Amino acid sequence: APAIRGIKLSNLVSIPRDMNEQIQFVLIEYNKAFNEKGLFFFELCRCKARRLLLVFREKQLRDYVRQPAVMLFLKAYGYHDRMSIMEMLEHLRYRMEVSIEFPHEIGIFLGYPLKDVKCFISYRGGGYRMCGEWKVYHDVVNAQRSFLCYKACR
Repeated sequence: APAIRGIKLSNLVSIPRDMNEQIQFVLIEYNKAFNEKGLFFFELCRCKARRLLLVFREKQLRDYVRQPAVMLFLKAYGYHDRMSIMEMLEHLRYRMEVSIEFPHEIGIFLGYPLKDVKCFISYRGGGYRMCGEWKVYHDVVNAQRSFLCYKACR
């Protein structure tokens, strides 16, 4: 809901794998209906029990990942600044399929603050100051505001 409402650049949606027909409908029909409004639906993962869809605002996501510090971070994981958003998401999907460890750079594509994503990776998920939509290591006050805003629109 937050991404659909435009207050968050993306959301991850988990759908049971046995809903294959509905997933295909969402991907085709929703993209037809919403792409012109800047809202996209992208299948990130076909796991054993579920499928993960990323619902995202293309412009906001592009603007976020194109920030120099964010792009520099992503380059360490094989992304480059010549990639389109769709190419980056294809690369993320590939990394989800082949990586032994979960590709935690997904936090960037979910709009999490770069500092928090870096700390999550460095501290292996521990040592955080607050946990909500993501594990917060730095700006707790702004994170709390965001969490309340996301909760209110659900």
